[in-house]
Amino acid sequence: LEEEESPLEQRIEHDTMGEVAVPADKLWGAQTQRSFENFPIGEEKMPPDLIHAFGVLKEACAAANHRLGTLDTRRYQLIQSACQAIRAGELAEQFPLSVWQTGSGTQTNMNCNEVIAHVGNAQAGETLLHPNDHVNLSQSSNDTFPSALHIAAVTALHTRLEPALTEMLLCLHRLETDNQTVVKTTHLQDAVPITFGQEISGWRAMLEHARDMIRASLAGLYELALGGTAVGTGLNAPLGFDAAAAEEVARLTGLPFR
Repeated sequence: LEEEESPLEQRIEHDTMGEVAVPADKLWGAQTQRSFENFPIGEEKMPPDLIHAFGVLKEACAAANHRLGTLDTRRYQLIQSACQAIRAGELAEQFPLSVWQTGSGTQTNMNCNEVIAHVGNAQAGETLLHPNDHVNLSQSSNDTFPSALHIAAVTALHTRLEPALTEMLLCLHRLETDNQTVVKTTHLQDAVPITFGQEISGWRAMLEHARDMIRASLAGLYELALGGTAVGTGLNAPLGFDAAAAEEVARLTGLPFR
């Protein structure tokens, strides 16, 4: 007889809706588990770039709260340590949620909060961090999720797209020079001959214009919604949190977020 598979070990987590069973080897909590079970839609998961951005954001918010006196040093350090693990990609398997969820990204925000709290509490050896009361302090999914999108987009533009564009433009410059004397026809007709180098110059110019438009868009992407909390009023955030959080994001990324 075939041996029956033993059921996975589970633990019971609680939220405002009651109890929910979570696999014992997972670091998330009740709200993540509910989303995982209730939105089994498609195969598209929240991209790693966004999770990395949340690691930056949560560390920055904890630093801002600590600076403003709303978060004690020990809890700040525990959050910081967990966020650094997220940024290093060490906890990637703990973010299983589909991109198909509520419009505000609440489940992914809570996924991050729960994982950070769980990791921090395991490190402390006691329950010091609450996902909402400490990790999400002075925040809302309404300001964290769009801010994380901005951080992810700007980081990708600076670290991947801009270098790739620069390399491609250098290549086109070289090809343009190498083919200055190679005459070709336009649209397979002889009426207006041009050099292949001139044609390549058109490709180069289009890419340069696209690069310039991308750079122009960065001004808006550097602006973060942090500090607006639920409806943009700053409710439940201390005075100065918006500026302090943006400064910390800028410090962590080396980019001029504000």
